[in-house]
Amino acid sequence: MIDRTTLRQLPLWLLVVWCFGVSFSNAEELKFSYGISMLHDLKYSPDFKHFDYINPNAPPGGSITFSTSANVRNFAGEFDNNNDGPPGVGFVYDTLIVLSADELGGFYGRLAESMAVSSDGLVLAFRLHPKARFHDGTPVTSKDVKFTIDWILSTVEGSLYLGWIESVEVISDLEVHLHLEEPLDDSNLRIMAYEPRILPEHHWRGKNPSETTTEFPLGSGPYRVDSWNQGYIRFARVEDYWGKDLPVNKGRFNFDVVQYDVYRDATVAREALRKGLFDFYSESDIRHWVSSYNLPAVDAGYLRKGEIIVSGATGPTSVLTFNSQRPPFNDVRVREALSVAFDFEWQNRALNSGAHKRAVGYFPDTPFGATGLPTAEELVLLEPIRGSIDQRVFDEPFELPDSDGWGRNRDALLRASSLLAEAGWRVESGVLRNAAGDAFEFELLSTNIAERRVLLPYIDTLRLLGIVATIKLVESAQNINLRRLRDYDMVVQPHTMMMPPIIQLPVFFSSVAADQPMSGNVAGISDPIIDALIEQATQTNSFSDMTIACRVLDRVLARGYYHIPLQMLSNVRIIHWDRFGHPETDGKARYQSGPESWWYDPQKTARIRLAE
Repeated sequence: MIDRTTLRQLPLWLLVVWCFGVSFSNAEELKFSYGISMLHDLKYSPDFKHFDYINPNAPPGGSITFSTSANVRNFAGEFDNNNDGPPGVGFVYDTLIVLSADELGGFYGRLAESMAVSSDGLVLAFRLHPKARFHDGTPVTSKDVKFTIDWILSTVEGSLYLGWIESVEVISDLEVHLHLEEPLDDSNLRIMAYEPRILPEHHWRGKNPSETTTEFPLGSGPYRVDSWNQGYIRFARVEDYWGKDLPVNKGRFNFDVVQYDVYRDATVAREALRKGLFDFYSESDIRHWVSSYNLPAVDAGYLRKGEIIVSGATGPTSVLTFNSQRPPFNDVRVREALSVAFDFEWQNRALNSGAHKRAVGYFPDTPFGATGLPTAEELVLLEPIRGSIDQRVFDEPFELPDSDGWGRNRDALLRASSLLAEAGWRVESGVLRNAAGDAFEFELLSTNIAERRVLLPYIDTLRLLGIVATIKLVESAQNINLRRLRDYDMVVQPHTMMMPPIIQLPVFFSSVAADQPMSGNVAGISDPIIDALIEQATQTNSFSDMTIACRVLDRVLARGYYHIPLQMLSNVRIIHWDRFGHPETDGKARYQSGPESWWYDPQKTARIRLAE
């Protein structure tokens, strides 16, 4: 607290500033704009009418039904909650800004009519759209923004996403300033395009948004929950949605009804699709993509197969993740041995019709992925840490052993056995043991019975090394509890990252995330060198510097063998009944889901009905 003597010594102008609670950054004349980009000039002008990849004349009406295996039993916030929210709940809410799908980093206002950044980058300001309303007619104000962000920052999981925000200052009903820990960068804006989904303060006052509830959510977005039970959830389009004519929304959210039906078993879901019980299915199992849709309806063009280009994401669709904080996986030689032993080519041939491509590294087939030996630009970052990282980063391109896909990969198993021996493990009577005589035994945590197809052949291979691995199949609530306690040896997890990958680097790889339960850093990676490289990648607005830092990070992470990468992210394989229209340029946009840009076509629907 400032004492009276100090107050008397302050200049008059500073006294005025202090007394009225005006910060130095707020005294600056902020220049507000309709959009913002930290990486390039904005593609769209201030008077743009709609995004180029959207059909602005898409007719409203009709319905679309998806399948889901997710639970429908909670409408509370997604942070620090034992039960995830239902599929589609994001359509109930608006975010402050959106990221256009045909720019690397172009952000435009949604709830925010305009935005500004202080000259030092430590204040991100928003002016809210005066027409913005929640579904009960209450105006969206700065109080709602502050309430939402303050709540997220109070949660363990939410602070990982918005921890770069120091405080939220309400300037007026429609102007709010976010005071930042560090100067604003592109990764912060990417997070803002997805979180926070602004909650109504008056609805949640006196309640905890993290506590599970079945009370219908109140939002300001294009849809509201119409009805639900544990077998489905239905969203109805808000006819008087305040933002329906915004340029960022024009031509989107066209269906009157969006429904998700719950199918716990994928086989049952496929049969229901064939029967026409729902409309749209994303096929993740290549076996069924290849052989399960040889149907008369497909031949006639009523049921269509297609692929949507994924340009906004990168990485492996899934990985086997070691808990590097738990023995024996805290030894990098053990992690490398088990990585080497995984025969991707055999699995790809025998289980996936040879259709998958293995992900080597975390950002494969992108400018951010490391290839070959380090470049001169990369060596600038690598040389100062030469003595603290695997020397192979400098001398050898990172590779994973391949095989012909038939039989056992003897060379890989010999290499794995040698690494385990270096780590102090020896085979005794067919069982791998350490110096204390403890057998090498561990569990593979899984919530999906279908993952046995990948895990059982791998377990069989590990048995040749004397390792006893078993599958621990648990339901979702138990999985969340085990994850929070980090009580697992190895787990299957998705590992796809948005492009550019910087937005999720701290969540997947930082020491801070390793200390937080339920973060993306399931491996428990805690390395000051990796932290420094993450900071190098995220604390720059130079695309070139960002790219170089990500490549160096890719090299260092790969040599840590924290994950066994499975197949690369591929185009989204979809099967849908041909009842819909969609923009011709839809494939160029980042895939989000049908309701975003498709529309109901009654003529196509009638054609299908006549054929039934």
